[in-house]
Amino acid sequence: MEKKPTDGIIARGTLRKNIRTYIQEQIACGRFKAGDRVVETQLAKELNVSQTPVREAILELSAMGIIEERPYSGSYVRSLSAEEIEDVYNIRAFIDEHAASLAAKRITDEQLAQLEELLHEMDAAKSIHEFVEKDIAFHALVVDAAGSPALRRMWEGLRLVEWTGLSAAATQNTLPELVEQHWEIYRLLKSHADHTAGAFMFLHIKNFGDEMKRRFAAKDSEAVNDTEGSEDL
Repeated sequence: MEKKPTDGIIARGTLRKNIRTYIQEQIACGRFKAGDRVVETQLAKELNVSQTPVREAILELSAMGIIEERPYSGSYVRSLSAEEIEDVYNIRAFIDEHAASLAAKRITDEQLAQLEELLHEMDAAKSIHEFVEKDIAFHALVVDAAGSPALRRMWEGLRLVEWTGLSAAATQNTLPELVEQHWEIYRLLKSHADHTAGAFMFLHIKNFGDEMKRRFAAKDSEAVNDTEGSEDL
């Protein structure tokens, strides 16, 4: 089978996204803590990849505000406050709510078929990596179905959907529970229930934000306790 000229670009883009998700998971599970340095060479060796996609993934996380680049020093995990996390997810919840509400009015049969195909792929997902890839594609399709170029530009520019990897790694929901939430969004879009679809989408995103806020608040509390404990020694 003849390869297309874009095959290498697509493969590298997918690899970069997978590495970005992996780093987000390591932050969510506590392996990488606030202030820790993320070393490209170590990650490249650990994942058995070249440094280029690792560097690209780190730059994307830097653009999202999860990692900070320090001149002549390297890349470090940012200390994100619970309030900052809440702000990010509130913004995404409002944007995705509007997208779902518009999509319920304008979605085509072809777009519904694409969503259904993605959902079946979500059903078959065996890992969080597989789910995250399909989740991002699902929400992108909903935004496309809204039929608003301005909304699409805003959604892409804010890079909010790229927090999905961090959300999925931190949530207490199981994969089947997460998939079922997306099936419900699909059913509401298919029935053209614009207000209900918007409200459900808002809660879907907001609940992730609430989980992330609690997790980061707990981490802040642990950090304070550790500091106080070391001062008492």
